[in-house]
Amino acid sequence: MLTTILATALVLGVLILVHELGHFWAAKLVDIEVSRFSIGFGPKIAGFTRGETEYVLSALPLGGYVKMEGMADEEVTSALEGESPHEKRAPSPRDFDAKPLWARFLVISAGVLMNLLFAVIAFSFIAHERGVYLPVIGEVAEETPAFAAGLQPGDEILAIDGDEIEDAGEVGRTVFPRAGEELTLSVRRGQETFELPIVPRTVREYDEIARDTVEYGQIGVMFSTGEDAYRPLSAGQSIVAGFDQTGGWISEVATFFGRLVTGRSSPKELGGPIVIGQLSGEFARAGFWPLLNFMAIISVNLAVLNLLPIPVLDGGHLVFLAIEGLRGGKPVSVEQRLRFSQIGMLLVLGLMVWAFANDIMRLVGA
Repeated sequence: MLTTILATALVLGVLILVHELGHFWAAKLVDIEVSRFSIGFGPKIAGFTRGETEYVLSALPLGGYVKMEGMADEEVTSALEGESPHEKRAPSPRDFDAKPLWARFLVISAGVLMNLLFAVIAFSFIAHERGVYLPVIGEVAEETPAFAAGLQPGDEILAIDGDEIEDAGEVGRTVFPRAGEELTLSVRRGQETFELPIVPRTVREYDEIARDTVEYGQIGVMFSTGEDAYRPLSAGQSIVAGFDQTGGWISEVATFFGRLVTGRSSPKELGGPIVIGQLSGEFARAGFWPLLNFMAIISVNLAVLNLLPIPVLDGGHLVFLAIEGLRGGKPVSVEQRLRFSQIGMLLVLGLMVWAFANDIMRLVGA
């Protein structure tokens, strides 16, 4: 239990800190006054002041915020602080809204960019530590699509539908969402290279996180973990692998949210801090590298989540700035931004409650 608590605090604390530092450093870079840097929401538990900024640990450690003076949604920020709106202050050249559009866009985007940078760095270190296993087949199960297609141990999968495959894990990520679709494998066997058509079979099983039956594609092979398939990576190759991994997870998370909006994925699949805590404990017990890999995946999730076009999230602020740019510098009115921000806060709170409810239902086995 102690390991789970400490691992959860580490995962959430580090990733929230990384995100908010992005906003903070960008705001300082363009000379915006930052009055508060908070890890968590709600009433202040502890804090200190250095210069013009108060650094705070707040009661609800489910996020954080950087309070920049002169932002239109001050009433919403005050609600996050658990305080009443402050008195109006005189405008200043260091106000957020006084800065040019490019500067505000940079500040709002910086949190997401920091989360993605964290993921790239983490995945790069992991790739350098682990190396990669080439998609060399070790075993072919009988009565599977791979067996029917004629794949054999020792075959190396070079590409799927013309897209180059660089490691064994990429085969699974490609096949998983494409059950029932015909794929074309480019295969090397000894000195010979050829193509094989294959249709991944549909596997149905109960997913404890989704609390529902899920379907995925499978071809029926196990890849070699021997020295013949292992390749160490140079520093440069590791960085490339870090970018590839991050891009792959961005696509996967964005696809999930798209499927959720269109009803093709169940809302039951949404997980909250309890699930993150459970998984944090499991990966912490597995070791440093599995935990770092999990943190990188969650960091990508936070980045994509924050880009959703919901006011109070970074994506909502970027929509307001985009509208201002399209209107030739005429911003959305303060009243409209406040109204939409309040609606956005209700939506975010609703998502948090739903995720919590899903977590609790998983705990009780419902």
